[in-house]
Amino acid sequence: MAICLVTLAGTPALATTIDRAPWGAAPGGEKTETLTVANDIARLTLSTYGARMVSLQLPDRDGHWSDVLILPDTPAKLTDFWVMAGASIGRYANRIANGAFTLDGKTYQIDRNLGPHTLHGGSNGFDSRVWEAKAIVDGVEFHYVSADGEMGFPGTLDVSVTYHLARRGGQAIVTIDYAAKTDKPTVVNLTNHSFFNLAGAGQPMTGQAVTIAADRYTPTSPDAIPDGSVKPVDGTRFDLRHTTGFSAILAGGGMDQNFVLSAPSLKTPVATVTDTVSGRMMEVYTTEPGLQFYLPAKPPALNGVPTHGFSLESQHYPDSPNHPAFPSTILRPGQTFQSTTRYVFTVGR
Repeated sequence: MAICLVTLAGTPALATTIDRAPWGAAPGGEKTETLTVANDIARLTLSTYGARMVSLQLPDRDGHWSDVLILPDTPAKLTDFWVMAGASIGRYANRIANGAFTLDGKTYQIDRNLGPHTLHGGSNGFDSRVWEAKAIVDGVEFHYVSADGEMGFPGTLDVSVTYHLARRGGQAIVTIDYAAKTDKPTVVNLTNHSFFNLAGAGQPMTGQAVTIAADRYTPTSPDAIPDGSVKPVDGTRFDLRHTTGFSAILAGGGMDQNFVLSAPSLKTPVATVTDTVSGRMMEVYTTEPGLQFYLPAKPPALNGVPTHGFSLESQHYPDSPNHPAFPSTILRPGQTFQSTTRYVFTVGR
């Protein structure tokens, strides 16, 4: 066990512990580990398998602790719906139409794992890789080298995903820093695919509501591929600029939609989720231009029980390599991809 002191501006030094332990074999047989970072108001467990968040324990307004992340308790169960739960996603988060894109005049055919399309980097994306892990003063730094041609993507991509856990007053703060370099022109879009429930894993979400600071969205075809346009949310079910209850969204068929953020920022939240039952509130801050909000109408089964949850995935837009008008996801040699997303958790009284 390593014990460190982490100091934030205006906050006294707080003890942060980092524990490392075996987690068992992944579906492919690889050995995996967990690293747990904890302070007095949060306990974050991470894994080398997919550089993923495994657990985030937080107190509610009555001081009762619950896990607000939803995924199986062993890596061997990370199959079917749960393959990507909690994981770092790449090389390309979200969808690429027909599993193909053209870069510098050359067309690349990549692994297709969603019918004719590619989702979240292919059938063996970053979520199914074992990453190197190093404990740092306030968290864990994960590292992975994706070989040239892996899942069909060009270039050797050197990637790091670093998780930080901090406290500011009564707020628990999880920050994810992404960085990547390549030796050939390629496309990169990284995110985290955690599945949250602020009431606690296995609890109903009737008291939860969302606000997303986005005045536009990217319309899609029936198979969720963007048509290349960007339209106002005004007058649509995608207008979440005012607090909207999950019950209303679920009654409308759930949601799986990319939003064009009005002002990506690490100073102002781009999304907020509240839960009147537990008193927990989650704010999302990001440098990314888009945010995928996923709230499935039919909750997936976990250990045979329907389990409610939602995702807020900071990202560039889906299928950007095939839409030149979208913000570019091209990374070239000599450049560094950098992105930061921050989750801030507060408990009301």
